[in-house]
Amino acid sequence: MVGRKNYYGSGSVWAAELASRAWTVTATADRAGCNPLAYLTAYLDACAAAGGKPPEDADLARFFPWAANPADLAGWRPTPGGPAP
Repeated sequence: MVGRKNYYGSGSVWAAELASRAWTVTATADRAGCNPLAYLTAYLDACAAAGGKPPEDADLARFFPWAANPADLAGWRPTPGGPAP
């Protein structure tokens, strides 16, 4: 099946799209010097607090590394001497 090779074994288009979005988010966090797991956990917690929907407007903007407040960034950064992200 040609599609299977294109999706690298994910099995479906929606799974490949979901994986690409997750990798994009975690790569953005990593490039901003954040721990991707801490960053993603904070985002998913915000989604849960919004009733299972993604945050919007200012609530979403806090997750943009270039617009995040220093307190959020400090919480998402790896701790000195701690495990690498």
